[in-house]
Amino acid sequence: MSDIILTTFDWFPRLPRGYVRDLRVRWALEEAGLPYRVESVPFRDRNAEAFRAQPFGQVPWLTDGTF
Repeated sequence: MSDIILTTFDWFPRLPRGYVRDLRVRWALEEAGLPYRVESVPFRDRNAEAFRAQPFGQVPWLTDGTF
């Protein structure tokens, strides 16, 4: 199984980061018992790679291997 990556923005303070807009996604992953890790991307300096992963430049998004 590939490692699932949940991507969020880094502009939230450290403590609530990963629990704001992505709470429902995180909850679903926890309920399904799927292993995942959280990564952050900068909000202001989003690069082409971020828009390639999410064309509208929004978060959260999931990456599972190459999917």
